[in-house]
Amino acid sequence: MIVVHHLNDSRSQRILWLLEELKLPYEIKHYARDATTRLAPAELKAVHPLGKSPVITDGDMTVIESGAIIDYVIRRHAGGRLQPDPSTPAYDHYQQWMHYSEGSAMLPLMLFMYVGRLGEAGAPLHPRLESEIANHLGYVDGALAGKDWILGSEFSG
Repeated sequence: MIVVHHLNDSRSQRILWLLEELKLPYEIKHYARDATTRLAPAELKAVHPLGKSPVITDGDMTVIESGAIIDYVIRRHAGGRLQPDPSTPAYDHYQQWMHYSEGSAMLPLMLFMYVGRLGEAGAPLHPRLESEIANHLGYVDGALAGKDWILGSEFSG
């Protein structure tokens, strides 16, 4: 059974969504961040040395990084669902969007969240971050123009 090592306020929600969408059985092991440092507890570092989430364990296999976890779950447990045929151009677009969401798109969102915790000290950074977020949302909006889903008519991982 897949175990999702879920750290509060982390990106493991994306993994839980995937498992629910696929109707796969899973277990959640909850971890709480330190209220002062916002770091993961030692118990999560025992699962993976970085102490980051999401992390899944599936038998003897431990998988980290959202994109890698999604790829692993779909390849090993989805029975061909939620992924285009790897021999098609649609698969290349699928991979691009998978990595875009955790790479290019995530940085300005994370910075905005952390800078927001600085209060007035972070105010000078807000215009630049808001501009970057608007740029990314415009890109996604343009990619969705005239389509139901990012890959067209197919819902995917």
